[in-house]
Amino acid sequence: MRYEDINPAFDPLFENITTEQLHVIGVYAPETKVYISLNDGRRSSVTTDIGGLFEYDFETLNVGDVIKFSVKNGTTYDVFLEEKIRE
Repeated sequence: MRYEDINPAFDPLFENITTEQLHVIGVYAPETKVYISLNDGRRSSVTTDIGGLFEYDFETLNVGDVIKFSVKNGTTYDVFLEEKIRE
């Protein structure tokens, strides 16, 4: 379940990412490489499946951490979601 202040129409994630919930499940365009970075660090990539589902596990998170989800567009990375860890 996501936070009440997040509009589900524009939200690709199924559940909140927290210091206890380190497993990310989301949806984006089918068969697309999604790049994930923590606090503007090194990007990791996952590829969505034929239905657009992607999953990723963090080792550890702290309140205040910022996770960015992006896709590569030529030589730039376009951020489609920025998630701040609240709890």
